Amino acid sequence: MNSQPALDPEKIGLKVGIELHRQLQAERKLFCHCPIGKEEGSVSFVRRLRPSQSELGEVDPAALFEAQKEDWIKYQAGQNFSCIVEADEEPPHDPDPFSIETALMIALQLDSKVVDEIHVMRKMVIDGSNTSGFQRTMVVGLGGTLRWKNGPQKEVGVQTVTLEEDAARNIGEKPGERIFSLDRLGVPLIEISLSPVTASPAQVQDLAMSLGRLLKATGRVERGLGAIRQDVNISVMNGQVIEVKGVQQLELISKVVEFEARRQLWLHELASRVRERGINETDLTQSPRELTHLFNGTGSRVIAAGLKNGGVALGVKLPRMKGLISLEPSEGLRLGRELAGIARFYGLGGLLHSDELPGLGVTEGEVSSVKKALSCGDDDAFLLLVGESTRLRECIAALLSRLRQSLRGPPAETRAATPEGETRYLRPRPGSARMYPETDILPIEITEDVLHRVRKKIPKPWEEQVEACSSTYKISLEQAERILDSDYFELFEKVCSSTKLSPSVVVSILTDTLTAVRREEGMDVERITEELLFDLFKQLSEGKLAKEAVQPVLESISKGDADDVPTALARLGVQKITVEELRSIIGDSIKENMQLVEKKGEAAFSPIMGTVMARVRGRIDGSIVSSEVKSILLKVINQKKSEAKK
Repeated sequence: MNSQPALDPEKIGLKVGIELHRQLQAERKLFCHCPIGKEEGSVSFVRRLRPSQSELGEVDPAALFEAQKEDWIKYQAGQNFSCIVEADEEPPHDPDPFSIETALMIALQLDSKVVDEIHVMRKMVIDGSNTSGFQRTMVVGLGGTLRWKNGPQKEVGVQTVTLEEDAARNIGEKPGERIFSLDRLGVPLIEISLSPVTASPAQVQDLAMSLGRLLKATGRVERGLGAIRQDVNISVMNGQVIEVKGVQQLELISKVVEFEARRQLWLHELASRVRERGINETDLTQSPRELTHLFNGTGSRVIAAGLKNGGVALGVKLPRMKGLISLEPSEGLRLGRELAGIARFYGLGGLLHSDELPGLGVTEGEVSSVKKALSCGDDDAFLLLVGESTRLRECIAALLSRLRQSLRGPPAETRAATPEGETRYLRPRPGSARMYPETDILPIEITEDVLHRVRKKIPKPWEEQVEACSSTYKISLEQAERILDSDYFELFEKVCSSTKLSPSVVVSILTDTLTAVRREEGMDVERITEELLFDLFKQLSEGKLAKEAVQPVLESISKGDADDVPTALARLGVQKITVEELRSIIGDSIKENMQLVEKKGEAAFSPIMGTVMARVRGRIDGSIVSSEVKSILLKVINQKKSEAKK
């Protein structure tokens, strides 16, 4: 992807809208009085969720699609952070006043028109993440603007400011069953939907950062992984809007926009190629044929595994589509990959198609038999799926529907962001039939008196907070911005108030060093807790740890080699040494290199410094090593000169 020409947002008609979800720093959940926390549940129960009709008698397509899985949903609940409200065994309580106030504060900061009455709505969700089959949400503000300092336009429109409950936490999945924990269900979230913009992927990421800074400035939102999620709506060339859900890290936004824009451009190009071959929707309505008998005794492990326990093989002809399924103009962009994503949704490991066969253990003779059974010509392709008959037929119907949509370009759908910044198929886009009123909670009146009280609590703007941080801690504006942007500002304040460390050093470790560790392959920075970081700073302040050892220690913990700072130091062999021990090591190094010292004099500093650092790196500050090497080397040189005069 990086070797391709940069995208021209105007030329391709790129439009991107951001929906930001952020957890509030509330003490309780939105619709009950349970505190917020994480725990493994000791109680469990199972349910199966089904879609219901809207007030107009319609069924939401996304809900209907999820219902086709027919999975059982298993819920786990603990005693501390969930109750029978989350289990949908008791009506919701009145919404948390603090969360309401925070949502109003954010709406006012965005110049949104606050509603006169807040009405709680039910949004149908039957993927198992809500025990009731719906998520409770309430619109707080309509319209407004967000200032965009570095964007191609100075302001971006705000569509809605919404307060809603978070979903249950997905903790596992197995065939026919999905498992959720109720500890996160009901946690209050602020949702802000921005109007679409035409901008580069990097500019879109900057826009998300601008919105995030406004929320951070309130001091009422949580920080860290899991507390923030961005959904990104993307379209090109006036095509359908694709919603990409679950972008948790800011730095992934530009990658997701880049990948998805190129994917959609490719699907537009593919649509042209399909139409050029004269393929129409009627061609893609073929009925599947059972081909199980053709694979008796097959050497393909994939097919043999699918035929176990009564499985069948079904094939379907794709007229004049030979070569199009595997066509890959760029890495990751392939129609076969799109179709495989749908197959996986139906519980299949994937699918086989004629563009990749023979292969995967399927012989040329078996391919010929399939083509004959499906009446395939030289220009035709076919799909081959193996598994339980009913599910296969549902899957093939969905695949053919997707192929018919390919005649018109990218279909409107919901996709999920991957950790690499790509996207994968999730489900169809929801429709308007998924929202209906909550009948268990009365509307909340928002008076001018309420708004007046909220306005008094609006904090200083982001820029003023950066200046105040810079002034208070005697750090640069750039450093102040970096630490305020990070997830560690509260820890930074705690360390600065309880240790003698320079605030600049603390900023550097919490931003530069942790970023460097995060980028290393195989690192799990989730192991580095704030408690562990505080202990590291404490030992650094007390002289038990050298600055040079900080990154190796954090890497050791991230790799799972150690659980705490002392263990990491022991494993790395970088226990702190005293200045006296350092002087002894320097003296030994000079003795070992005396000929070099006699020959070069003070110019021997660099090689001597190198040999000493090789022995003491991470065990004492480099500045101390440099100072001591210079001092001791100069004494030795002067002593040699004095002896020479005698």
